Amino acid sequence: MIKRVKGFDPEFFDYASKFESEINRGISTLCILSIINRYGNEGVHGYQISKDLQEQTREILIIEEGTLYPILRKLEDDGIIKAEREKVGRKRKFYFMTENGIKVYNYLSGFFSKLTEAIAPLFDVNVNLKLEKYLYCPMCANKIDLTSVEVNFCDVCGHNISKELKDRGFEK
Repeated sequence: MIKRVKGFDPEFFDYASKFESEINRGISTLCILSIINRYGNEGVHGYQISKDLQEQTREILIIEEGTLYPILRKLEDDGIIKAEREKVGRKRKFYFMTENGIKVYNYLSGFFSKLTEAIAPLFDVNVNLKLEKYLYCPMCANKIDLTSVEVNFCDVCGHNISKELKDRGFEK
């Protein structure tokens, strides 16, 4: 964001630019995972990830090719995503979540959601988590999708979530 504005005091610009970069590093990876996760078994190619990211963040979070593809390679090397080359018009690499990647994504997105909710009052922001769709593990903040699977335990920390489910009206 800061790079779009010209005429800042150089000291301010340097500090703000570095701070923005630190914040964006982890958020970018989480947003990329979110987009890949949304495409499911269909998979998604890099250009579409970039385009979706730009559109869905209203052009606030823009990741250049020189940043996107190294992030994708690292996620692939870490076993979080897998890539397959497919011919759709021309040969493209399509990205998919791995089983472990889905687990990592659910944990990180849950942690980020709960962190954002916790710090929101500091910035006079309101956060509304989709509690009808997700349960956030009280032990580790893992995001558990209540619409797709019958679960009794958090798949990250093993916490028995039966009480939380019962309190929310999901009888087991």
